Amino acid sequence: MAEKMTVERAKEVLAGQGFHCSQAVVMHACEVLGLDKDLLLKVSGGLGGGCFHGDICGCVSGAIMAIGAVYGYNQPYSAEQNAILVAKLTEFEKKFEAKHGSLICKDLLGGYSFAVPEEAKKIMTEGLTKNCPALVASACEILDEIILPKE
Repeated sequence: MAEKMTVERAKEVLAGQGFHCSQAVVMHACEVLGLDKDLLLKVSGGLGGGCFHGDICGCVSGAIMAIGAVYGYNQPYSAEQNAILVAKLTEFEKKFEAKHGSLICKDLLGGYSFAVPEEAKKIMTEGLTKNCPALVASACEILDEIILPKE
């Protein structure tokens, strides 16, 4: 069984190891699902900070990747499988937004974006990422509810 993603563990993955929020969520999903962690950490690296433009939160993007790994498809289009995928993505997004008020990184960082150099500096110097470990832990908790089999 994979280790639970707690706020403390998320702090270690983010600050201690230098991964982005998207990578922290993907790392957890890889542990839970037995996926190729090295590849998926690389692939998810550009999703942090809302793709570093303040768009969809990297925690959400990382979870979307994990949900796709479980419920996506790699054969020609299947309306039935696509409907399941969309339902699971929607479930995650609704739960995350209900808990945190937004899916948008810029909103979660007080209106600031990494894409604007002055704002990126403000994000880092004023500790506006202090809530990111809690967002990672929350995203992983919601993700586990969606991707892990019910006992």
